[in-house]
Amino acid sequence: MMRKGFLVAGVMLLIASLGLTALAQEFVIPENLPILKAPVYVTTCGQSPGALMVGLLMGEVGLAYELIDLLTADELMSECPVDSMKDFAGVLFVTTGTSLKGMGAAGVDVDSEVARCTALIAAARELGMIIIVGQVEGASRRVDEYDEQTITSMSPLADLLITRSDVNEDGYFTTLAEELGLPQIFIDDTLDLEILFPLIFVTDEG
Repeated sequence: MMRKGFLVAGVMLLIASLGLTALAQEFVIPENLPILKAPVYVTTCGQSPGALMVGLLMGEVGLAYELIDLLTADELMSECPVDSMKDFAGVLFVTTGTSLKGMGAAGVDVDSEVARCTALIAAARELGMIIIVGQVEGASRRVDEYDEQTITSMSPLADLLITRSDVNEDGYFTTLAEELGLPQIFIDDTLDLEILFPLIFVTDEG
């Protein structure tokens, strides 16, 4: 289920115009990849469209997900009563990179976004969830101090990094993953996620 409205049709048309299916590529799947199971809660730190793309592509491959752009720690905790935490499984997927237009429309700024998502990740950890931080929109979302603030605040908190290769020219993501021992998967294009997700998520069938 998605709590997102007017952008969906436009993004679906964009995906269709790009051919819907990503070109095949070989992914380097790290040995220390955590076990990933749905449901997946998807949110954006910076109100850019990357989270919407992630959600739509999860839907394309049949993963159960919830897209909530302004998801808070309290809202996430309410999804799981305290007495059932031991049975709760899932993933929190936080995308990074900012949209000034998106933040303006949502009435937030980069500082409040970082604060919200930091608290959200802490709540997800308390619930035993796996945290994915993704820079999935490429170089267009790594151009200024606001983009950098979301990236450098969220990425070290991840259990898994999924990163567009074209934002790693300075080696930041490679160095961070090596220093913190984080599994890192690089993609060439956002649509590659449609191929990647079935490879890394565990389903009931296997």
